[in-house]
Amino acid sequence: MTSCIEDLNRLPYPKQMIIDIHSFCNAKCAICPYDDLKRKNKMGIMEKSLFSKIIDDFSCLAKMHKFRGSVIFCNMGELFFTKEVINRIKYVLKSELEFSIQTNASLMSNEMVDRLVESGFTGPITISCHGISSDVYKRLMGLDICVTLNNIDYLISRYPKNRIQIQAIPYKWPKGEARRVRKYWHQKRIEVRMPLPNNRGGLLPSITTSYKRSLVRCNAGRPFGEMVVCFNGDVILCCNDMAQQEIVGNLIENSIEEVWNGDVFLDKIKQIYCGKPSNDDFICKMCDFGRQSNSQVFRLIRNIRYSLKRFFLIQIW
Repeated sequence: MTSCIEDLNRLPYPKQMIIDIHSFCNAKCAICPYDDLKRKNKMGIMEKSLFSKIIDDFSCLAKMHKFRGSVIFCNMGELFFTKEVINRIKYVLKSELEFSIQTNASLMSNEMVDRLVESGFTGPITISCHGISSDVYKRLMGLDICVTLNNIDYLISRYPKNRIQIQAIPYKWPKGEARRVRKYWHQKRIEVRMPLPNNRGGLLPSITTSYKRSLVRCNAGRPFGEMVVCFNGDVILCCNDMAQQEIVGNLIENSIEEVWNGDVFLDKIKQIYCGKPSNDDFICKMCDFGRQSNSQVFRLIRNIRYSLKRFFLIQIW
């Protein structure tokens, strides 16, 4: 097992931190388990002292190992849920780390956009907008699309278009919705991306995937480059583990390196990549990105199926 870990060439530090500065979201997305998990998970706001400790630690790592560390807020929630987010963005930028935004934009008011621009932020902004028809958008996200589009229009007036991307996931869209989505955003000269939904490690039963009895790797490779931190300092295995099933450490008492290279995290890496036996309910066995074979033929078939399904949903249907 030790030689397997060494052969993987996993860096002794993460290059990206996904930090839940809070765990609250205003949306009810059909492709996200948040609405169910908010009644099961611990919920709260990250203490400023813990946040500062994490950013300072990561900044030191980036400088020591000479890489450009990347930070994203809120795996669990919507970052603009609180106005305090701007001050925390400023802290990241001051620490000479890269910062990028993922948001549903419904709470990204004109005031918030102004403060964001004034903060000196110049990074990429990805906006989740799963549909363009008001009824489709409401059904998939539980929000008012008029509010969201008005917010995006103001953002476009104040921020470079080439740094804004729309992510629109084609989940149970009616015929023609993909064409409407493409047309709307192309007219505004905003890039739009349409990935297929994933089942969030088995948390969304309506999105089916095959169960893996054994594992040989993670197609996304997330445990190799990103660390996901909950509001209370708990570190989870992956951004898809929103139910916090696989907690591999905590950053209140430990450093990023200590958790990243700790026995618990490395044990999970062995279960994913080295063939170490894992429990039947191990999240990676139920995840779209878990792989049970290194066969090139198996991989080719999987990629072809994905490409054909995506082509049908966003080009033909």
